[in-house]
Amino acid sequence: MKKFALICALSTTALLVGCGDSEEATNLPDNAPTEQNTMNQTSTVTETTDAPFNFTHFDLDIEYADDKSYDVSYENEASRAEAQIEDEVNNTKLEGNEATNKLVPIFESFTFDKDTPDDEVIDEVLQKFEQPDSFLELELEIKFADGTVKEYRRVAQ
Repeated sequence: MKKFALICALSTTALLVGCGDSEEATNLPDNAPTEQNTMNQTSTVTETTDAPFNFTHFDLDIEYADDKSYDVSYENEASRAEAQIEDEVNNTKLEGNEATNKLVPIFESFTFDKDTPDDEVIDEVLQKFEQPDSFLELELEIKFADGTVKEYRRVAQ
């Protein structure tokens, strides 16, 4: 019985180590803002004035008819960056470096900041991601480089 438990434990460990994390991104611009987690659980942000975009987290969820969605998830923290695009409308999924190859040019083209009116942010995001206005609901959460978290939401009329 002890041998069986040992074999199971070793197999599980090997499986977990071998899987890796496909969402991890390593090809971000060197000067992209990064969230730093400190021991006292407060966040500080490393940013430069020439940063290519002004946020450390970007989470977009657009719901369409027929239970289809378009989801973008990006976070850049001190220990790692993760990115994912899941497009159920077109049956595509990009993760890690493949996702950041698509996201970075879009992020760099954004002109909004934390003070931009909500409707302008949503309109620009829809336009830059080339998403139609025929969605049922859009939710967007952005953590800007100064630590400000903004939530945006639009429901079909």
